[in-house]
This record gives sequence, C-alpha cells and structure tokens, in this order.
Amino acid sequence: MVEGMERKLEAGEVLFDEGDKGDVMYLIREGKIKITKGQGEDEKVLAILKEGDFFGEMAIIDGSPRSASAIAVTPTSLLVIDKETFKSKLKENPLIEYTLETLTRRLRTTDEQIKLLTIKSEERRIIAYITTKAKETGEQVDEGIKITPFSLENLAQITGIREEKVKDYVKKLEQANLVKIQDDSMIIKGVEDLDDYLRYIALKEKFEKL
Repeated sequence: MVEGMERKLEAGEVLFDEGDKGDVMYLIREGKIKITKGQGEDEKVLAILKEGDFFGEMAIIDGSPRSASAIAVTPTSLLVIDKETFKSKLKENPLIEYTLETLTRRLRTTDEQIKLLTIKSEERRIIAYITTKAKETGEQVDEGIKITPFSLENLAQITGIREEKVKDYVKKLEQANLVKIQDDSMIIKGVEDLDDYLRYIALKEKFEKL
C-alpha cells in the first residue's frame, strides 16, 4: 500500500493549472475532480474523476509540466503521493518502470498532436508548436532559446502540414527575425515576440472574416 499525505479541497478549488510543474500525484478518496484544458469559453472538460481514481502521474514520471488543469467539482479528499515514494515503488519492478515511462512519452506526444490539430490555421499551428517546445524543452543560449533536434520534416509530421508549406511558414518567421535555423536546431530569438506574433495572426484572421 502506498502511503501519502491527505489534502482537502472545496468545490471549485483549483488543485493545479495546465503548465504547472508537477512533483506529486493524487488518489481520490472522496469527491470528484474535473480535468480540463483551456480557460473561460475555451475550457474543455476532458474527464470527471471520482473516488478510487488517480491522476497527475505523468508529470512525476517524465518531469514535464501538467498537461491539463484539475479542479474540484465537489468537496474532495485526496491522497497525495510524492515523486520519491512513487519512484521507489516503481524501482521494485524495472519492467513496470520502463513500460510506464514509454507509455507516458507516447501519451505526451499524442496529447500534443491532438492539441495542435484543433488549431485550424496552419500558420498558427506551427507557431504554437514552436513556442510550446521552446517553453518546455528549450535551452537558453546567447541568441535566445534553442530547440534541438529540429527538422522541417518532423515539424510537418507533427502538425499534419505538407513539408513544402512548413518550409514557407518557417522562412516567413526567419524573415521577420523571430527564429533562426542552425544545423539541426532552431533558435527562437524571443518567445514573447513569437507569442505576440501568434496573437497578431489570430486577430488578423478574426477581422478578415468580418
């Protein structure tokens, strides 16, 4: 039996937000938790978890930020299991540890692709992927944030866009001095500028329809 601390939530209380760092997982003892993506009008409920369900394990397996938000639907009691306790149990069976880490990588990739494919604009889809990778796995260098490895072929596969079109969009970003291709890497000059450019494209598309 895995031991842990207890945490109680009131209805509507946020346990964690999408993008937060995660170093614990949770088991629901009593109550309900909703797992969501997005905020406000864009919020999408992915699941409603109840007594006996566990969640948050992906973040402590691979160290990535929370892939969704968790909010109490009703007064809820949780068992909190920290990373060290969870990892020590996994190490008792190396095959289970390896299997979970592999499944987590695959789920992260699938989750990332699903999220991207909901963006209708191809240009916004590409920029959203680049900014996400920069924030999650980018390396700080003198010129900005470096993503390695990077290839147009891989970007095309992940975003579901033809490689020729991907090349044109990336070239446009280079001409705007937002990114730079260097061997098998991409350097983002400024993530904030790229975020601003993404918002600019979204507004442009919105008002062009009016």
